[in-house]
Amino acid sequence: MLKILTYINFAAFILGVAGLGGAFIYRSKILDVVLDNVKKELPALVKGSMPTVPKMTGPAMPFNR
Repeated sequence: MLKILTYINFAAFILGVAGLGGAFIYRSKILDVVLDNVKKELPALVKGSMPTVPKMTGPAMPFNR
């Protein structure tokens, strides 16, 4: 039983190292894709956060006559 757990642990370690190694090798491509997606979404986010300005405003003191 211990031998099986050792093999599973070793396989998980190798997969983790391989995954991190691949991410390290392709980090510039990954970063470019993420930045391109952020650049595409940025105008919509800025436009959505801008407050709307009313076309006409009322009196500053409505109860003062």
